[in-house]
Amino acid sequence: MGGQYLEAYGDFKLIINQVKGEYEVRHKDLVPYHHATIKLANTFEGFYISHVSRFQNTKADALVELAATLALPTDTSYYLIVATRYLFCPKYGLEVSKVHTTSTNLEPRDWRFPIIDYALHDILPDDSKEAAAVQRRSTRFYYDALVKTLYRRSYDGILFCCLSNLEA
Repeated sequence: MGGQYLEAYGDFKLIINQVKGEYEVRHKDLVPYHHATIKLANTFEGFYISHVSRFQNTKADALVELAATLALPTDTSYYLIVATRYLFCPKYGLEVSKVHTTSTNLEPRDWRFPIIDYALHDILPDDSKEAAAVQRRSTRFYYDALVKTLYRRSYDGILFCCLSNLEA
């Protein structure tokens, strides 16, 4: 296509670091793919590759799913669910000059915080069992940093807004 510079992004940190040369390729099945990738990368004047967390990669995942359906034989039927979603922001913010009071009953640490910390900063809880649970569950969640809201992704791709215990 004539491109001289290539920026590549992926959500599999091991593969990204292997292409960067930070990790060694040990699995014999991956070595041919690694060599092919390096050979292709060297054909460009500039090549940049970086890791993107899965939460920030939902559009790419949808494109991969669509591309996989295009590779099916022509006599194969495939149903694709298309859903739209609208994220609403409040039209009016809090008034600065007014004093707003809140209840003194403080809620214990919000259940959403460990998932958000992991999504934004790769920070896991100190407890190893809880850390493993956060990593396992995190693939089902999406954090929108613009509206500061955590969503749970349903099996058909619809996003459900996650509420705190008090909000629920």
